[in-house]
Amino acid sequence: MTFQKVQNTHLHPNLRCPKIFLHKRWERSAALIVAAVTLAYANAQDISACCDKAEGTCRSVCEKMSLVEIASDTAMLEDRISNIYKFCSPHLLEFWICMNQTLQEVVSGSGWWGRACCAFGRATSCRRACATASDAEALGASCRRSDEIAFFDCVQRQQEAQWCCSQTQSLACHDACQKVVWRVGQSRVDTAARDRAMELCDQSPELLHCLRDLTASTVHADTSKYLPCCHESKSQECRTTCESVLRRTGESQEIAEALAQDCGVPAIHDGLWQCFLRKDAPPDTKDLIPHDIAKLHCCQKATTINCRRLCFNTFNTGWQSNWQKFYTECLGDPLEMELSECIEEVESPCSLGCNGLTYCSQMNNRPTSLFRSCTAQADVEAHLAVAVQKGSGSVTVSGLNLPLKNSSQCPTDIWKSVACGLHVKPCTAKGHSSLLCEEDCTKLVSSCVEWSRAPSQLTARALCARLAPKSSSAPCVPLGQFMNPSQDPPLLSAKEAVTSPCAGAECNATQLCVINRNCLQGGSCERYKCIDGCLLGDSSLYVVPIGSWVRVPMSVPSQKLCYKICKCGNKGLTNCQPLPCVAIENCQLHDKIVLHGDKYYMECNECACVVGERVCARRPCGKNALLTGLPCNCPPHHLPVHTPGRLYPNVCLAKCASATDAEIEFGSRNPCMGVTCGRRHACLPAANVCLSRLQTSCPQHVCVNTTGCNNQPESPVCDTDGRPHVNPCHLVMSGRMLAYWGPCLQGCSAIGSVCGVNGVTYISECAAWAEYVSVDYSGPCLAVGPISDEMEPKCTFDRIVCPSLKKPNCQGFTAPGACCPKCGGALRVLYSKKQIDRALYGTNISATVINLSNVMRALERHVKIAECALRGYLTIEMEIFATVESVLDKPTDLQLNVCVLEAEKLADMINRDSALIASDLGLSALSYALTVHTYPTKGANNVNISLFTLIFTSLSVYVVR
Repeated sequence: MTFQKVQNTHLHPNLRCPKIFLHKRWERSAALIVAAVTLAYANAQDISACCDKAEGTCRSVCEKMSLVEIASDTAMLEDRISNIYKFCSPHLLEFWICMNQTLQEVVSGSGWWGRACCAFGRATSCRRACATASDAEALGASCRRSDEIAFFDCVQRQQEAQWCCSQTQSLACHDACQKVVWRVGQSRVDTAARDRAMELCDQSPELLHCLRDLTASTVHADTSKYLPCCHESKSQECRTTCESVLRRTGESQEIAEALAQDCGVPAIHDGLWQCFLRKDAPPDTKDLIPHDIAKLHCCQKATTINCRRLCFNTFNTGWQSNWQKFYTECLGDPLEMELSECIEEVESPCSLGCNGLTYCSQMNNRPTSLFRSCTAQADVEAHLAVAVQKGSGSVTVSGLNLPLKNSSQCPTDIWKSVACGLHVKPCTAKGHSSLLCEEDCTKLVSSCVEWSRAPSQLTARALCARLAPKSSSAPCVPLGQFMNPSQDPPLLSAKEAVTSPCAGAECNATQLCVINRNCLQGGSCERYKCIDGCLLGDSSLYVVPIGSWVRVPMSVPSQKLCYKICKCGNKGLTNCQPLPCVAIENCQLHDKIVLHGDKYYMECNECACVVGERVCARRPCGKNALLTGLPCNCPPHHLPVHTPGRLYPNVCLAKCASATDAEIEFGSRNPCMGVTCGRRHACLPAANVCLSRLQTSCPQHVCVNTTGCNNQPESPVCDTDGRPHVNPCHLVMSGRMLAYWGPCLQGCSAIGSVCGVNGVTYISECAAWAEYVSVDYSGPCLAVGPISDEMEPKCTFDRIVCPSLKKPNCQGFTAPGACCPKCGGALRVLYSKKQIDRALYGTNISATVINLSNVMRALERHVKIAECALRGYLTIEMEIFATVESVLDKPTDLQLNVCVLEAEKLADMINRDSALIASDLGLSALSYALTVHTYPTKGANNVNISLFTLIFTSLSVYVVR
């Protein structure tokens, strides 16, 4: 009997129209129920799910079936189905729908010989996927090649056998061949069946050839890798024999006999045999990439030792054997909320705004709210959940099936709001939590759940412990806020819009979406582009661009933190290097202990404890408050000096930042002065801000190869005429001057020098933007502004004219050391210098891997609003000052507000040590982010520098020198 006959004759014929069995009281909702049940089992994975819907003898017979066994054995499939038909009543509607769908999946792929290998799958999910697959491609993510080696070896043999037997037009030959090679390698070859096949297939020489290879008794191997081992022997005769036999044959038995004769009996102390063992050893785990690196970083957030260990084993390399236990014991545990939220953030990070939903339409038009899953799929799932609830009178929440009161006591609109909240998932601004507020949850479930029919041990408090934060002071989502349509006025034109071009972008699985902020609204250009990158593991959805360095946990976080770093290249994450393990130490503060990860104050300065290192701001406090408004009471004069890796406004500030006399040179030197590049190479300046004192080599130039420009990789640059070049080689050969690295920018001025907020003079506004620097004012830099977190003009020199704010009374900042206030969100970011030092000291990566530009580029990927741009620089206080500003000339209040919210989102991710931050080598050093945007001060234009201050600063210059 063929599989097709099994499908048509043994399944209950009435299943082709299951609605005829429905009771009349179901008639009005029959279509909805059948659709919901069918969708529920559209991807049936195991017969056990069907058996749960049976009863009595039918259930017993069903439970004796194995999806793997019936998928690989036609006779067993036929026998089991006949028993099901015999003992199971046709009135078990849900059982028959489930069984019909499952067996259809088994039958539909019966032509694939890989089914014979299903039992070799280590993971239950892999075995199930195999049983319903129609080819190897259908195995998907359920079977990881690195973990299912035996299974994939078997599949490969079976596919070779299937191809072999297809090399004939004789049905008798094909059947005879199949009897010989079905499950090839899993059992001894039936020599009688092989001889019979050889006889029937004598007219198919290609089949005979491959049949002999498949059924050969000797084992063939690639022996070329063993050739270097021959030189480990001290005997010339052994070396000659070794090379001869390895080049002559791949049959292991013949090789072993030849070596034993001329090289002696294998001995573990012999160099020859030791080499053979080393070649057969498993690969070095240094380059072994875990299942999901980002989720691996979440394991440190686990509360219990058991969940910490389970989490690490699950997302490292033991997914198949641990995932079910981890998800059951840990992600459903109210004590592990922080771990659960971290896993959820990796899967679906929160982003601003929601629009385009049809069922959950009350979530639309909320540009200033964060959402985790504002997608069409989440909208459909919420709709389906409510439809199922209407038909069944119950709802599944957090894995628990809850019976509901009738619609008069608990209106459907309430459960619509719940379903939309649980699927679209609004997030809190602080903590990015999608947990419901306990008060809302308790009120809802107490009034709507029919507790008399609920499990006896389940209470409203126990249920809400799974849906609400464990602390009453923790941030939570107020459900009532999302039960009615948004009160925000709708956007009337494209100029008012706040857009996220990468939401729903059609990039490949291994590509990263990058917003094209060069593309102005209303233009014909592409709003985003897809760039190649690397997934953070086989099952990860998170992609980093090529060139990134990723931090990978190497052990269960307990007393020590051990990491390796891997580089994203064209072949994925490679070139892994271990970092020195670091003990998880607390910080000693006089007679007080500050725990690792805690934030605290030292006098007026904010601090964070990072594995024993006190990462603190360094502003003087109290009586030591600044007289001049600058570190070390330095003067506000702008007389630039430079060290090998940094430019300072004046010598006092350079020495205050620990620069030595030997390092300091006056003036702003041309980076290519005194540089000798090789033959046919040209020097181009390339600004580089290093973040560690260990980076003694912090080059400010690049030597460009001027030969074969067309064969060099793409690295866009822009010349002083505003013309783009594919790479710097083309720029040099064209004879033009470099304006800045990167594509030519739009929306900025390409002419006229400007002073950046970092105190550096740039040839144009575009040149400043290309280095992530915001412009302070037009013209060369003339002064250093006093430092404070107030938003006000800070320099009163006549030649400094501050540009007008983009919107009066907007939230904004005056950057440390800058003169002029600006609109936007702003962060002071404290970073761990020891963490950067460890990465540089413990590895051989280039000192340019961890620099300010790379940190800003990585941080920019988390700014999802196209109308907002990230800027930043290293301040004279040795902090990173990051801002998120509108790229529009005349932004609306909403467009300015979302930029502030984006800045606050970044601060929250840094302060929570988000797994998306911790995975990046450069970003992992960011320890504490302080939001400092505020509103303009009154009388801000009346800032003066007193005569006493000027006299004092002049004396300061004299004393320092």
